[in-house]
Amino acid sequence: MSYATLIRICLLLVLVAFAATATAETTYESAESVITALQTLQEDGKNAFVVQGELDPVIRQGGGGACASAAAIDAIQTLRLMVGMEPLSNPHKSALAAFTRQDELLNGRVSNSQLATLLEDYAEEHLEGWQLAIDVSASPNGPYSPTERPWTTADGPDLTLHDGQLKIVTFTVTTDTGLLRGRHFVLLKRLEGNELTVLDPARPLKNISYTVTPRDTEGWGRRHFLLPPAKVKTTDTLEIDSIFTLRIAKHDASAKMPDDLTELKKRIDEAAESLQASGDLRSPRKWRATTAAFGLPGLDLPTEYGGGGWPASKALDAFIFAGRHDLNCRDVVGGAHVRPLLKSTHPKVLDIVRQVASGEAYMAITMTEPRAGSDYHKIKSTASKVDGGYLLSGEKRYVARLEQATHVIIFTQPASGEPRGLSAFVLPIDTPGLERYSYKAHGLKGNSFGGMTFNDVRVEDWQMLGTDGEGADVFVEHFRYWRLMQVAAALGTAERALELMVDRLIEREAFGAPIGRFSHLQQAVGQHTTELKMAKALAREAAAMLDAGKGEEADAIINGLKAEGVEIALATVDAAVRAFGAEGYSDRVDLGDRLQDLNGLRIADGTTDVMRMSVVRQSYGEKGKKLWDMATKQAK
Repeated sequence: MSYATLIRICLLLVLVAFAATATAETTYESAESVITALQTLQEDGKNAFVVQGELDPVIRQGGGGACASAAAIDAIQTLRLMVGMEPLSNPHKSALAAFTRQDELLNGRVSNSQLATLLEDYAEEHLEGWQLAIDVSASPNGPYSPTERPWTTADGPDLTLHDGQLKIVTFTVTTDTGLLRGRHFVLLKRLEGNELTVLDPARPLKNISYTVTPRDTEGWGRRHFLLPPAKVKTTDTLEIDSIFTLRIAKHDASAKMPDDLTELKKRIDEAAESLQASGDLRSPRKWRATTAAFGLPGLDLPTEYGGGGWPASKALDAFIFAGRHDLNCRDVVGGAHVRPLLKSTHPKVLDIVRQVASGEAYMAITMTEPRAGSDYHKIKSTASKVDGGYLLSGEKRYVARLEQATHVIIFTQPASGEPRGLSAFVLPIDTPGLERYSYKAHGLKGNSFGGMTFNDVRVEDWQMLGTDGEGADVFVEHFRYWRLMQVAAALGTAERALELMVDRLIEREAFGAPIGRFSHLQQAVGQHTTELKMAKALAREAAAMLDAGKGEEADAIINGLKAEGVEIALATVDAAVRAFGAEGYSDRVDLGDRLQDLNGLRIADGTTDVMRMSVVRQSYGEKGKKLWDMATKQAK
């Protein structure tokens, strides 16, 4: 044994010993240092990695290679060492045992969902006391794009690494004649600029580097390719297809869904601190993956589908508290737009509900069209009945979440041709024929903003929510609840801004004394404090009505809150921004985004003007209906 090898082994032992003594505030070793340590073990004849070539012979003929299976067990080895566990002494045994549990792995051509299942199985078996969260993003252009969220063509794949993370990168391999050979799976070891260094399960002792090269291609937009070093002679084209982000966290036996709001607030604060540190505070998908351990994504979903069963009156305060961190957190509490799926009894639809409750799936919902918005009965999208299903055609516009979502709800005219009513369908976001496009939004940037077109997109009978023509009722019932919770998040956003304003009045001095001595500023604080409390009291009244099954009776209150509650929140944040002067319009204080986000929410999910008209219609019986008709129907 060489002296250099002895030094490397000593460093490895120190690394393992250090990680094993990690405190409750777990210190993770970096992916790079751990992979280097495992390479040292492999070089010295230890079974640190499963090499792809050792598994290739068991793959059935025509299935390609076993790179996905090798990458999965090698990732588990890496995660074990990252958290201070000893590496598996015989990872090959585990890899072969996985083939007996997932026979389809022997067919090769492993899908993203198959790999995720394999990693989850390994985590349960080999990461005792730890939790593994898996987030998958994919190229919107790739042939292997899964139901998981696609990255935007402008931003491209996220290849950054944070503490407690490991990433598996997949890339397609295409010959110069256009033949798609398949795709390869590697572990990301290091990223420097646009150069990434990976552990290749086919050659784990080598550090292989690629240059990430974006290219704008006609008809496809921006795509992201990998260029190998110049010394590697190949005519194949390598294109990044998917990114698996593996996050490891210490398992907490008490991390089940909290029963009371006090404990839930504590968990939300902890998650917010972690996501703020990683730059993911405004990402609903990251929130959902991170908070699945204590049930936040399913908080208001039925317990039989993995939810917490929290009623509206209880969930309301969770939305208020989440909104204090950021208005984008309106999307992180509960099932959000998966709730309409509860209208179905089909197992496949209800399985999507379970996926959302577990933090794996995320829903978008589409209604607005180029020439139909608040008057949703005028939408032009159609559903044509065919044997066993429907063909959907149309265009949706000004839709949030399409680039993050795994599934989407589409509303169309009834297939029956009836003049009133709508029909609703749920589709995987990667359904062939769904074409998405993007706009730039001024606020609420945690989600994408854009639209989609679809022409004769085939869906099966089971994908309809409710019955043909029942979609309008599905929409109204869902948005009755959703609007109330959006207002709750807005009130939380404003509540936090007002606290910042109070601190500012005490701490900021002008003309020799704190600016809080100016009574007009205190007057504003008093006014907005009272308005927020009134809005919260009215919101709690509406939530209690929903829990009592009095949804229609609550409509006037909820629609009024969607108008006035958001306007109150917006005025409150605006006052706070002005109290900070120039600093209020900078990123030195957490106010500017709140102002932009609330401006977006006064339009989203029911504009202020339309909601006020709805209040009149719903509050004054026949007279209210007459006034509504005056405003919305052309005079004859």
